[in-house]
Amino acid sequence: MTAADIHAQTPRPVRRGVIGIIERNGCLLVIRRAANVAKGGTWCFPGGHVEPGELPKQAVKRELLEELGLHVSPTERVGAVRVLDSRHVLAIWRVQYMGGEIRPAPREVSDFAWMTPADIRSLSSGLPSNERVLTLLDAR
Repeated sequence: MTAADIHAQTPRPVRRGVIGIIERNGCLLVIRRAANVAKGGTWCFPGGHVEPGELPKQAVKRELLEELGLHVSPTERVGAVRVLDSRHVLAIWRVQYMGGEIRPAPREVSDFAWMTPADIRSLSSGLPSNERVLTLLDAR
C-alpha cells in the first residue's frame, strides 16, 4: 500500500455548515457566490461554516448577518445534506426575518434573488446541493 492509498483511506473530519431558508410569497432567498470564493458564480442558499464552539443556530444567525445584513431567528431544523465530493454536512434551517435590509457582502455574495423552487431547479449555475435542499423542504 502506498502513502497515497493510506491518505485516500484516512477519514477526513466532517466540516459542519448551515443554510438559512427565508421564504416570502412562495419564493426563497438565494445568493450568487462572489467570484473569489469556492464555487464562485454559482447560485445557492445563504449560509456558511459553523465555527468551533458555535451552535448551528448561532451560526445561521451569524452567517446571514455577515453575508446579507439580515437579522434572523431559526425556527425549524429541516434536515441536513452532505455536499457531494466533500467533507461538508450542511444543516438546513428555516429562519424568520427579524430585521435588516438586504445588503450583500461583496467579498462573499455578488447578487441575490427571490426565486420559486422551480426557478431554482432550472438554474444552470446552481449548486448540486440545491436540489437535495429543495427535496427536504418539499417533504415538510
